[in-house]
Amino acid sequence: MPIKAITIDYWNTLFDSSNGKKRNDYRIRALIQQVDKFGLVFKRHQLDEAMKASWEYFNSIWINESRTPSTAETVGFFWRYLKLPEDAASLKIIADAFADSILAYPPRLMAGAKDAVAKLSAEYKLAIISDTGFSPGTILRGLMRDNGIEDYFTAFSFSDETGVAKPDPLAFTNALQQLHCFSGEAVHIGDIEFTDIMGAKKIGMKAIRFKGDLTPFTINENPVETIADAEAEHWSDIYKIIRSFR
Repeated sequence: MPIKAITIDYWNTLFDSSNGKKRNDYRIRALIQQVDKFGLVFKRHQLDEAMKASWEYFNSIWINESRTPSTAETVGFFWRYLKLPEDAASLKIIADAFADSILAYPPRLMAGAKDAVAKLSAEYKLAIISDTGFSPGTILRGLMRDNGIEDYFTAFSFSDETGVAKPDPLAFTNALQQLHCFSGEAVHIGDIEFTDIMGAKKIGMKAIRFKGDLTPFTINENPVETIADAEAEHWSDIYKIIRSFR
């Protein structure tokens, strides 16, 4: 079947993870402002420990349940970890700050991604298939808009909206249904073997494992061998690879 559509992972494929420390500091400041209302003081290492624990909580659910906890759910864990008194108003303010931190300190588009996406959109229908963290799909779309690429995409499948995370088939079929194409007519591009590549291949899509982001998490979590149909070191490689699938 000829390729009609391309689905693309968001993190470490389309966008990198830059400014992560600044986003983390932004979240911590928001937390401190609310904690101050109770007259409590935490040392920075205690807050960093709580943040680490909340990410471990998030990752455990992401991997074991194939879903991503909402921002409110993860912030609630963070709050309880510090044994703070229940306060719905404070939790809402902190959750909003956690979600908006990506706009305050945004990541960068991967090198060559914008030009590649523009070129691909002239021949193929494009979709995003992304697992979300602290920032929901609505905000991630806003970041795409800020970078001038949202209009190249006609479909979006974010885990906070579908209720499932990759490699669950629904994460992929949701996007394909919006694109009105079969799995055999689509290619998925992503960086993680277990979620992106295995999920796409499981439903009959072709897959490209993207290796252009050298973030330690990506490198450490991926096996050397891949079941992907191809691997790409840079976005400039993508168009040629997809054309070779014809």
